[in-house]
This record gives sequence, structure tokens and C-alpha cells, in this order.
Amino acid sequence: MSNTASERFSPLALARVVGIVSLIGIVTGAFDIGYVRSALIVPGDAAATVHNITAHETLFRLGFTAHIILLLCNVPDEVISFILFRRVNVVVAAIAMGCGLIGTAIEGLDMLNAYVPLQLMAESSAMGAFTPLQLQALSYLSVQLQDTGLLVSFVFYGVDEILAGYLIFRSGFLPRIIGVLLSLSGLCYFADGLISFISPSLQARLLPYLLYPCLPGEGSLALWLTIVGLNVAKWRAWATGPRAAQWLP
Repeated sequence: MSNTASERFSPLALARVVGIVSLIGIVTGAFDIGYVRSALIVPGDAAATVHNITAHETLFRLGFTAHIILLLCNVPDEVISFILFRRVNVVVAAIAMGCGLIGTAIEGLDMLNAYVPLQLMAESSAMGAFTPLQLQALSYLSVQLQDTGLLVSFVFYGVDEILAGYLIFRSGFLPRIIGVLLSLSGLCYFADGLISFISPSLQARLLPYLLYPCLPGEGSLALWLTIVGLNVAKWRAWATGPRAAQWLP
């Protein structure tokens, strides 16, 4: 039986699934990180931040939920991408998937910090040992810790996208320019995460410019996979050559 006949999935369908979940992740991430957090969190002002969260609790909860959806989308994105790109280089594809899933796990645990302000509001009567100012400070600290956790995840997401960009560039079944753009996106994420710990003042000066190149890479890949998919003939060619024979399903 040929390898094509033995496939239990459609590579074109899987590529479009990755594109769709990637688009959902981009939209939900932009809503929470780009809109909700920037609208409610006032840098350096704990009282104003807590006031905004209290006054716009529904918006805050919607942002939190959107972020959870983003993380859920990351899982099929990483696993299906590994299935599609293992033919190009199984080691690189496995490392990319591992980094992506680790980044998702870090970001998922980090969402506990995001929920602290709501929990303190709900349990305010049981927190009588703390003054209102102290509760505000705790809420604000949790928000800042979420930012720190997000930057840690950026390091892993950065490696994931750099390697994924290499796989796309080498594969031939997706446009090489998308691989270049995605690797540039990963490099920006990686640099943003590391620089934030090495030199916070430098990272503050580079933002938001350092993250501007991320959208073209992620957006172009998501749109291409959703609308076009991939070149199935070139994808299957990787499984028929001697280099890929040992990695047949």
C-alpha cells in the first residue's frame, strides 16, 4: 500500500485547521492583551487599575475567557503543525512543538495571576486582615506578575516560531517568504522576553516597536493556511524521498 493511500487524514484539511485556529488565537489574543488589558490597567497606579477592573468586570471576564480560548487553540495548532512538518525534519519539528506547548503551559498557569483581582473582589469580606490599599496592591502585583509570565512564555514561543519558519522555508509546500516572516516574528518574541529580564529599561524603550514584526509573520501564515492550505504534491514528496522514508507514518 502506498504512503498516500495509507494516510488517515487530509494534509490540506489539517493545514486549514491550523490556519483557522491560528486566526482565532490572533483575534482572541489581540482582544485580551491588546485591548482589554491596555484599557483597564493603568501603569504605576494600583487604585486606578482596581477601580477599572471593578467598574468593567464583564469586560475583564470576557478578556480572560478570550485568553483561555487562545491557549486552547495553541494545542491543536502545535500538534497538527508537528504532523505536517515532521516530514521536513522530525527533530526540528519536535523541538518546535515542545517549545510551543511549554510556552502555552507557562501562559496557562500565568492566567491564575490574571484572576487574582476578581478573586480578591469576591472574597473581600474574608480578607479583613488587609486594608483596601493592601488589597489594591495585591491585585496590581498579580497583574504585573502576569506580564512577567507572558514574557517568559515569549522566549519559548520565539524558539517555536524561529524553527517553524525554518521548516516552512525548507519545505517548499508553503511560500518561503512566510517562513522568513515567521522566523523574524519568533526572533522578536525571543528578544523581547530575554531583554525584559536582562535590561528592563531597554525593553521599555523598544516596545511596542519590537513586536510590530510579529503580526505579518503570524497573520500571513494563518491567512495562507486558511485560504490556500498547502501544496499537497510537494508535501507528499517529502515522504517518498530517501531522506524521509524512515519517518513514514
